[in-house]
Amino acid sequence: MKTKSLIILTISTLLLMSVTLYAKADPAAFQVKVTGKGQPMLFIPGATCSGEEWKETVARYSNHYQCHVFTLAGYAGAAPVESKDYLDTYKTEIIKYIRDKKLNKVILVGHSIGGFLSLCIASEMHDHLERVIIVDAMPFFAAAFNPNAKAGFNEEMAKNMLAGYDKMDTEKLRSSQRGIAKYLCADSTQWAKIAEWGVQSDHRTMAYTMSEMLGKDIRQQISSIQVPVLVLAAFMPKPGSPLFTSEHVTDIFTKQYQQCKTCVIHVSPSAKHFIMYDAPQWYYQEIDTFIKAG
Repeated sequence: MKTKSLIILTISTLLLMSVTLYAKADPAAFQVKVTGKGQPMLFIPGATCSGEEWKETVARYSNHYQCHVFTLAGYAGAAPVESKDYLDTYKTEIIKYIRDKKLNKVILVGHSIGGFLSLCIASEMHDHLERVIIVDAMPFFAAAFNPNAKAGFNEEMAKNMLAGYDKMDTEKLRSSQRGIAKYLCADSTQWAKIAEWGVQSDHRTMAYTMSEMLGKDIRQQISSIQVPVLVLAAFMPKPGSPLFTSEHVTDIFTKQYQQCKTCVIHVSPSAKHFIMYDAPQWYYQEIDTFIKAG
C-alpha cells in the first residue's frame, strides 16, 4: 500500500512539475516554414507581415536554396510573446535558431523591420552568415525624417500607439491598415492582404516593435558586419516634389550606411516600400546578381 501511494505521489509530482515548466515557458519568438534544399536563405518579413510576404520570392529560390521563412511573434495572427524589448528577443532567438540548426553560409534577407533585424543579427553574428540582403530598411529609421532625432525608446509614444489601436473596432482597424498598405505599396492587388495581416496582428506587438525600431540607432554597430550587404532602397517620384529624386534617396541611404564597409546600395525604379511587389523583375535581378557574385 505504501509502495502504491509512493508511485501515485511520484507521478503527481512529475505531472505538477511538467505543468509548472510548461506554464513558465515563453511562447515561440517566431514561426518558421522551411521549403527547398540547398544553401540556406532566411527571410524575415516587415512589421505586421506574415512570412507569406515572401511567397513569390520563395517560389523563385526554393528550387536551389533551402528557404526558412519567418513570421515574427505577434504579427499576422502568430501568438505574441511577452517582452520588454521585442526586437532584441527576435534577434537573439533567430541567432539561436541559426546556431542550433547548424546553418552555414546563410543568405539573410529582411524587409523593413525584418531588414533592421537582419542588420542587428549581422552586426553581432560573425559566423554562419555569407550574405545579407536588406529590402528598404535603415539602421536608424527616425533620422531619415529628422536629422536631429535622438536614440532611446519612447514608451509614451508606444502607449499612445497602443491606445490608438485598442480604440478601433475591427472594421476601423482594417480601414486604417488598408490606408497604410496603399501608402506603402503601389500594387493594388496586394493591399487587402497586407491590411489583413495588420488586422490579425497583436496590438501591443505592433505599437512596441515600431517604437523600438524608431528608438534604436545602430549606425555605428553595422561597422562590425563582415559579410557583403546589398541594400535595396525604394524610390517612387512624388508629384509636386521635384527635389525628391533617386539621387536624394541615394544620399539618405548612403549617410545611414556609411559605417558599413561591406555594403552596396541600389535604388529601385518606381516602387514603394514593398519593392518585391512593385518592381519584382528589378528586385529578382538584383538578388540574383548579388548571390551569384561569389
